[in-house]
Amino acid sequence: MPRSLVLTSVFLVGLALLIGGSLPCLAADIQIITTPELKKWLEADQKPFLVYTLSTVEFFEERIPGSVCIPTEQMKSSRELPKNTDAPLVFYCLGPG
Repeated sequence: MPRSLVLTSVFLVGLALLIGGSLPCLAADIQIITTPELKKWLEADQKPFLVYTLSTVEFFEERIPGSVCIPTEQMKSSRELPKNTDAPLVFYCLGPG
């Protein structure tokens, strides 16, 4: 299993606060999911929109296929986040520790 999938959680608490502060409509829907839950989502018909939140250097070294890189400090100004989507947004990094 790739190291990027060995995550104990895919949401960053700080990022969740950032998103909650800039997109209030999403604040109520933020949840932390486990690696097995993410794996099920990736195997489902409707895949989540995956966002890697660390640097582009780390992103190109190791990432989940199909994800985009939007470092946390660029989150508010990024144009890569979808405006409207039915798919869940999943923000991930290398995990805790």
